[in-house]
Amino acid sequence: MVFERKQKRRNLDGVDALDRISQLPEHIIHHILFLMPHKDAARTTVLSKSWKQVWNSLPRYDFTFCDRTYYDNSPAHFEKKIEKFVRSVDEDLLPLREHKTRIQIVQQFRLRMTLCHHKYASRIDNWIELADRNLMESLYLELTSMNKVGRYVLPKTTFFVESLAELTLKGCKVLRKYFGDDMIKSIYLRKLTLERVDVHYLTITKILHCCPLLEEFTQSNCCVKAKRVHINYAPKLKKAKLYGVKKIKIEAPNLEELYCRGDPGRLDSDSFACNNVKKLKISMFETSKLFEDLNSKFPLLETLDLQFYDSKLKISSDRLKSLSLLSPNKQLPMLQVDCANLHYFEYNCSAIPSSFSITSCFLLKIENTLRLDSHLDTFRFITLRQYLRNFMQHQTLTLWFIPNCTISFTPEELRKDLPIPPIATVEHLELGNVPLMQDYTALLDGLLWSCHPKVLLIRADSESKEFVNFLSETLVIREEEPKCCGDSHMKCWRHYLKAVKSEPHLDGMEYVKECTWDM
Repeated sequence: MVFERKQKRRNLDGVDALDRISQLPEHIIHHILFLMPHKDAARTTVLSKSWKQVWNSLPRYDFTFCDRTYYDNSPAHFEKKIEKFVRSVDEDLLPLREHKTRIQIVQQFRLRMTLCHHKYASRIDNWIELADRNLMESLYLELTSMNKVGRYVLPKTTFFVESLAELTLKGCKVLRKYFGDDMIKSIYLRKLTLERVDVHYLTITKILHCCPLLEEFTQSNCCVKAKRVHINYAPKLKKAKLYGVKKIKIEAPNLEELYCRGDPGRLDSDSFACNNVKKLKISMFETSKLFEDLNSKFPLLETLDLQFYDSKLKISSDRLKSLSLLSPNKQLPMLQVDCANLHYFEYNCSAIPSSFSITSCFLLKIENTLRLDSHLDTFRFITLRQYLRNFMQHQTLTLWFIPNCTISFTPEELRKDLPIPPIATVEHLELGNVPLMQDYTALLDGLLWSCHPKVLLIRADSESKEFVNFLSETLVIREEEPKCCGDSHMKCWRHYLKAVKSEPHLDGMEYVKECTWDM
């Protein structure tokens, strides 16, 4: 009996005593969490299931404030509307003000408004400070400043809120003095977006250097002082999007996705030190010889989306699986693609390559889009046929015509000594913006001499209706044994087309399907 009494006392003094806090009322536990540092309070979730339940029972808020007030040439009337919007924000934030002694979680705070007066900057400061005190996890600020009203300056303390994982700033300003060379304090962001922000590129470099946990970074069309980007410390960065920049230098060992759009700019071989990139998109940059050996620069690269301007381009990679090429250049480019494991190839340009070679054993899909200039003649049709012959199967072709485009195709120019490759089969041929012409014979003869489409699609706008009618009549009503070419060594498409099944308009388009060809 004495032994049982001592054992019971030992339980009261030992294990039970250690867990007395868990037996307290929930509102008291909430207050205890409030008095703790935010980082330590969040860690209590790993103590036990009961503590995790307490954390999940904390009040959570998701605030979204969007000012849809439009300026109506009356400053007084406009400011009155803004003042009404500001009061509505204050009212919605009352729950945070009323419970100052308990911990609350602001999962998301989104604010979009127009600054028409300096006085509203302090109100925004108060809102953000209020959210900061309540474990804010995500902050989105999109602010438009009217004339003579400076950009909103984000408080320095916001960057260092331990609970803040995602920060998006649009139309704001970040002061350079916030991040001096002697600053060593950590920023706990996982995702950072800067769009139209007035900030110096050295400040961005310092911010990123203080973000050891950052996984995603976006910089878009910031001020002139931010046209350079230098990321020299980003151990966990996995995704970066850089728009409107001129010069880039990135050192990120774990970066997997990179998107760059210049202003325009130039990329050199020393612009990147990120060997783990798997997806790369680059536009409006001079790339020089950056892609001639992707194996050494981007050994794990699988997807490349490139807008190029050079007249010569060589791409070599052992791992690349998807390649998209876009060029507004009207000069005939020379392309060499040496990618043995390429599965997908897209070519979207204004000119047919004058010289093209591709090395790949696994191509499953090829998409070609050409925006034709003012004249398409026999020579251009020959070049098109030569280009399409590089792909034996699985390819599509889309042709867009500009207004007043002239087209000519003269079979007599196809001399016997002219090297003409065998014709290629195209799974899908689409024509858009077909111009109004008196006679469409040259267009149809040139196209069907260049390739044999299994499916022919015409976008039926107001100008192309005449071509649609011509096409239907010409393809359907034809001789079974054409005599048009006589003894010519080069027969036209009429000798190879065996059957056509057409359909009426569908979703604003005209289909001519199941073209059967005799090869």
